[in-house]
Order: sequence, then structure tokens, then C-alpha cells
Amino acid sequence: MQQEDQALVVVGPGRAFGVQLLRRFAREGFALGVIARSADTVGRIEADLAREDVAVTGEVADVTEPGAVTAALGKLADGLGGLTVVVYNAKLSIRGSALSVSAETVNQTLAVNVTGALTVVQAAVGLLADRRSTCVLLTAAGLRTEPAAGRFALAIGKAGLLALGTSLAPVLQARGIRLRTVVLEARVAPAGPLSPEAVAEHFWNVYSAPRGSVFRLVPPKGSDRAPQLFGEV
Repeated sequence: MQQEDQALVVVGPGRAFGVQLLRRFAREGFALGVIARSADTVGRIEADLAREDVAVTGEVADVTEPGAVTAALGKLADGLGGLTVVVYNAKLSIRGSALSVSAETVNQTLAVNVTGALTVVQAAVGLLADRRSTCVLLTAAGLRTEPAAGRFALAIGKAGLLALGTSLAPVLQARGIRLRTVVLEARVAPAGPLSPEAVAEHFWNVYSAPRGSVFRLVPPKGSDRAPQLFGEV
């Protein structure tokens, strides 16, 4: 698959694997862009990649503000020569258990974890349509009946994001855009069950896969040397 004139934008790059994800697509010749809520995050990522002579263009925007998101994506598309892949990785986690977290807090987290993704997809559709190999990737997490301590609101948001992706996929497919949901079944950390490098490779495999809509990455077991990738049509 040729990758010339292709560009990746990561919305909400985060600290867990954002730099590794950008680096992985850069190896395939993609131009890079990021959208983050803070200028500090944009600056950190630009500096990290600059040490490897990898250029990335950053924009600051809050995913809960549709006008700002639309403007940022449009500016990046102009500067990068169009968009090929948009990754939605933004999240908001406010601690609280099922009986202590308020409805207001849940709504606040859903604004980032679910409706923020919808805002980004709606803003990106016109920029992705009529280009080859276009794809939207959503970062979700495995469903858990017992979320990690204090992560009740985030668990709801990630489940909602998975449902959103399922609903949006056929709509985008009709416009020639693939939508794939990336489900990470464990914590991402250098010494954690899923390494940032493994997750970055997983995203590339999901983008490159010929078919499928939901792809799960689970930690290695026993003598396995690498995490296992499962795709669902």
C-alpha cells in the first residue's frame, strides 16, 4: 500500500502512547498532526519527535467546542496536504465509584469521551471524503463489569464510545471512509500489560487490515512474546 501524500492527525495524543503512535506512522511516510487541549502537550510532543528529526504540526483545541475542533482540523488539513487518518484518543477520567460519582460528573466526562468523538468525526468527514485509504480510528477499552478503582465514569464513556463507533461505521462507509474501533484490553505503560510500542503497532495493523470494524488487543499470555490482535468484521 503506497502512503505518499498521506497524513495522520491524532486528537488527544496523551502520554501513554501518543508519541509512539505518531512515530509508527511517520515510518510509513505519513505527515503528522496533533490536536490537544493544552499548548504544553503540543510543545512536548513536537520536542520529543524533533529529537528524531520527525516533524509534527500541532493545534490547540478543546474537543467539547465544535467550532474550535473544525477550525483546527481544517488548518491541519491545509498544512498537511489533506487528511488520511484521524485518531480519536482524547479522554477525561474523573475519579469516583458507582455510588459516589455525580450525574454531573458523568456528563462532564461523556462530553469528552463520547460526544467529543462525534464532534471530531463530523468535522473530519468532509476532509476525508474522496481521498484514498481514509480511516477514522477510535480508542476504546474493554467492557468491564468491575471497572478499575475510581474509573466508573471512564468505563461508561469508553463503552459509549464503542457503541458510537458501531453506529457511525456504516454511515462513514457509505462515504468511502473506514471507521475502526481499537479496543485496548489492559493498561498501557512501559512496564504495563500493553507497551506503548505494541499499541502503536496495533494501530498500524488496524489501519492496514483489509476488513473489520472492531479490533481488540489483549496482553500476552504465558510464553507469548507479543500481544494478540483480534479483529471483528
